[in-house]
Amino acid sequence: MSWQSNKKILLGIFCLNATIALAWTYMGAWMVLPFAGLEVLLVGLGMYYVSWKLSFKQVITLENDSFILQKGVYFPKQEWHWQRSQIRLIKTPNQYRMSAPKLQLQHLNQVVEVGDFLNRDEKKQLRELMVNLNIPLRTQTAGRTNY
Repeated sequence: MSWQSNKKILLGIFCLNATIALAWTYMGAWMVLPFAGLEVLLVGLGMYYVSWKLSFKQVITLENDSFILQKGVYFPKQEWHWQRSQIRLIKTPNQYRMSAPKLQLQHLNQVVEVGDFLNRDEKKQLRELMVNLNIPLRTQTAGRTNY
């Protein structure tokens, strides 16, 4: 859901919570009121944190022989400009059988992980896309590298 949808849900929770807390306050249990506000605040902070974490993006731009990788949440906070001909994709299988492998891009001595927030199928699609774009793939196993 978008942050706008989350705010509407949070407003609904606030209205319901405020109604119940005000009813208890009217009956004399005024100590319920600050805890009701604290509850809505903590739920709102949790929803914001999850929404922020789910907004993380990586953008790959290919132009002729240039390769641009950008990472960030609302805007690019990190950016790499590489020559496309000098990039390698490194796939490292996860130690758990059903978990997604680790994908990294290597340019000369620099290694950057890509798609760390993707699931297994999405990483497979990313790997296939990179191979179709003629980016060489290396598979690493424990202590060994296969070309």
